[in-house]
Amino acid sequence: MSKKVSIYLNNILVSDDAKLQSTFFERLFGLMFSKKPAGEKILVFKNAPWIHSFFCFFRFDAVFLDDNFCVTAYKSNIPPFLILKPVLNSVYTLELVNTSFDIKIGDKMYINEH
Repeated sequence: MSKKVSIYLNNILVSDDAKLQSTFFERLFGLMFSKKPAGEKILVFKNAPWIHSFFCFFRFDAVFLDDNFCVTAYKSNIPPFLILKPVLNSVYTLELVNTSFDIKIGDKMYINEH
């Protein structure tokens, strides 16, 4: 079962309800086959330098973090059925749905596992 984590953007708490996808199947499916949530949803993947949006029927954003929790890539409004190019230096990848964070390359996005 996915683990609850908190997300901080530049030392400001932006979510305390993100989900760390740690099992093989959680990582495999991510947002696939799910309905777009009414509220904010954040999924966190460790050691996932590339993602796709196959069988994800809504748009979402993706943030890629290096081993220092610095934003190295940010892709917004990813459409369904797309494969993104790998971000080779990424250690964490976040899939964001219904969020309105002002994220820039170089920002610090710390993940606190409870």
